[in-house]
Amino acid sequence: MHISLHSFMAFLHVLLFVFAIGGDVALYYFGQYLMRAELSLEERLRVRQMRFLVDMSARTALVLLLAVGFTLAQLYGSPIKGTWLVVLWLADLAWLWLVWMVHFKKGTAHGEVLRKTDILIRYLVMAAMIAFGGYCLVTGGPIASRWLAIKILLFAVILMNGVWIRSIASQWKRAFEQAGSGGEQAERGEQMIKSIQTRANKAALLIWVLVVLMAFFGEVKPV
Repeated sequence: MHISLHSFMAFLHVLLFVFAIGGDVALYYFGQYLMRAELSLEERLRVRQMRFLVDMSARTALVLLLAVGFTLAQLYGSPIKGTWLVVLWLADLAWLWLVWMVHFKKGTAHGEVLRKTDILIRYLVMAAMIAFGGYCLVTGGPIASRWLAIKILLFAVILMNGVWIRSIASQWKRAFEQAGSGGEQAERGEQMIKSIQTRANKAALLIWVLVVLMAFFGEVKPV
C-alpha cells in the first residue's frame, strides 16, 4: 500500500477541521451548564475545568492547520516550500508546545508570560496571513487560486475571533468569584456569568461559520 504525502496531509487537514469545530460545539454545550444557577458553584467550576481541557483540541487543531495547510498549498503556487516549509513546521510545532504550556501553567506568573507570548504570536500570524492572502487576492500571485487566498484570509479572521474569545474568557474568574460571594454580589455575579456566556456563544457561532466557509472554499473552490 502506498500513501502519498499529499494524500496523508489532505486526510490530516480534514481531521483537524473536525477537531476544530467539534471542540467548539462541545464548549458551547458546556457553557449552558455554567449559566444554570440551580447548580452549585463547585459543580459549575468543575464543568469550567473540563472546558479548559476540551478547548485544547480546538486550539491544537487550529495551530496545526497552519503548517498542514501550507504543505497542501505547495500544489497551488505557495512560495513556502522546501527549507522554508521545514522552518514553518518547526515554528508551528514550537507554537503548539507553547499553547500546551499555557494550559499546564495556567494561573501562575510563568503561565501569564506564556499566555501573552501566545497572544503576540497570534497577532503576528494574523498580520502575516492578512498581508499574504490579501496580496495574492489582489495581484493573483504567487498563489493564483482565489479560493485559497480567501482561505488564508479566513484563517486570519479565525485567529482574530480566537483572541476575542480569550478576552471574553478572561472575565470568568471574576464572575465566579462574585457569584460565590453571597447576597447582591452573588446576583450580579450570576448576571455576569450569563452575559459572558451569551457573548461567548456569539463568538462560537462566528467561528463555526468561518470554519464551514474555509471547508467550503477548500472543497468546492468556487472562485
